[in-house]
Amino acid sequence: MKQAVILFLVVLGCHNGKPYVAPVLSVCSRSDPNLEKCIMNVVDGIRQNVIDANYGDGRQAPKFDPIYFDRMEINNGAGFRLVLSNVTIRGTGGFVIKKIRSDLAAKKFDIISIIPKMSIVGQYDLSMNILLLRAAGKGDFRLQLNDTIASLKVQYRLAPEGDKNFVRFDPIDLKLKFPKAKFYFTGLFNGDPALEEFGNQAINDNPNLILDEVKPSFEKNLGRVFTDISNSVVEGAEEFELLPP
Repeated sequence: MKQAVILFLVVLGCHNGKPYVAPVLSVCSRSDPNLEKCIMNVVDGIRQNVIDANYGDGRQAPKFDPIYFDRMEINNGAGFRLVLSNVTIRGTGGFVIKKIRSDLAAKKFDIISIIPKMSIVGQYDLSMNILLLRAAGKGDFRLQLNDTIASLKVQYRLAPEGDKNFVRFDPIDLKLKFPKAKFYFTGLFNGDPALEEFGNQAINDNPNLILDEVKPSFEKNLGRVFTDISNSVVEGAEEFELLPP
């Protein structure tokens, strides 16, 4: 889902007390009239480093693909309850940045990216209404998402420490759209084969029945991952190092 949250990966860390340009990266000047295009090129050039969470010289950050969640719980009352556990998300590293809008004076970037394919697997415990039936079940689930649209609002600030002002990211605001989705839940209706097949078909006839409920929690959890990765990557860097004149 990041993609774009690593757009500030132009300079990393300190070495023997001095800033240095990480060996896998190039630098984009803040005065570059094509700054957004430069950033896109830098990100494309380090895609595998982002996936592997290794930016050279031993500098590492949390993994971006796959992403793991221990537990997500969505409960809107009597009508819908879903607990997802041991969740693995694969495919986030295939993101394609479509647009970056920068406002350096305000220290913010608006980013739109597409994730062509994501697969999500784990365990579930579900209780919801499907048509006129009350569907309940627990077991394994899988979800295939294609052409997911990720919109990110990335805001950073300067955190003073001694005589330096280090870059820190505020929580990244992530919004997702799921144009194409397909679920499969094993164990629906206590594993009755006919009802399980019916339930999965009914869900996939209108996957937004579940996606609309899950999306806010999904956005919040992924946004937290993106923020953690971003702050880990720019730790120890000042603004002039990340975006030189």
